Amino acid sequence: VTYEAIKIPKWSSLSEMHPVDYYSSYTKNCTGEFTKQEVRNIRAFYYAMCAETDAMLGEVISALRDTGLLKKTIVIFTADHGELAMEHRQFYKMSMYEGSSHVPLLVMGPGIKKQQQIPNVVSLVDIYPTMLDIARIPVPQNLSGYSLIPLLHGKAENGVSPEGHRPSWVLSEFHGCNVNSSMYMLRTGKWKYITYSDGYSVLPQLFDLTADPDELTNIAVKFPAMVHSLDRILRSIVNYPKVSSSVQEYNKRQFIRWKQSLGQNYSNVIANLRWHQDWLKEPKKYENAIDKWL
Repeated sequence: VTYEAIKIPKWSSLSEMHPVDYYSSYTKNCTGEFTKQEVRNIRAFYYAMCAETDAMLGEVISALRDTGLLKKTIVIFTADHGELAMEHRQFYKMSMYEGSSHVPLLVMGPGIKKQQQIPNVVSLVDIYPTMLDIARIPVPQNLSGYSLIPLLHGKAENGVSPEGHRPSWVLSEFHGCNVNSSMYMLRTGKWKYITYSDGYSVLPQLFDLTADPDELTNIAVKFPAMVHSLDRILRSIVNYPKVSSSVQEYNKRQFIRWKQSLGQNYSNVIANLRWHQDWLKEPKKYENAIDKWL
């Protein structure tokens, strides 16, 4: 890794951060002070792991070549998520920013043109029908994804697949840890639209990835018509306010069961989790907040 070439990402001030982003940074212990060297080191470690992964992939490809299998093997390299490396004052995943949600997708094999870059937005749900297509197994009609083979062979114009029209968007959603709200992302063309919870109680985000690839400027207020259009598309795909409500009910129900199983000891258990330092400062304050929530 060329250490000196590693760029330091620009951060917004804590007061300017979107509330969901702030919560994520807080629970990831990233709201403190970091020197430029510390940030550069974190990013260097990540890039070094990428380089190591690349080398290991090379070993797999070399083994295929040495055994004469490479000419009849299709290799697909991807990941289930990206990894923030201190962009937006975060590490780890659990975010709709590019560092977390934009994953690598590399394909090589017979009939696939070398060095081509396909501009279409595609999704991990496309991997399954692609694998079936490669194996010449009929693809079920009820899948969310589409085979990537037509795109890889350059046979699909404007993203139209043999099964029908490939949508011009991709969807991602997340309801897990390190966020305090269900989140939904719709990506189409240069636009990325992120909305939360019921779509009203938390402000949405809109990014123009062509003009703002680092996603530093939320332009949702500036382009209300685009927000409305993308939100309408999103709601036609998933009734996200209803899903968010179900998630909230599930979380509360499961927390009550967990709390009851521990009795008064639940506060001590929380105090030993990764945010324990803040919990221990004012445990009664947080216990009261939980009681109010329940």
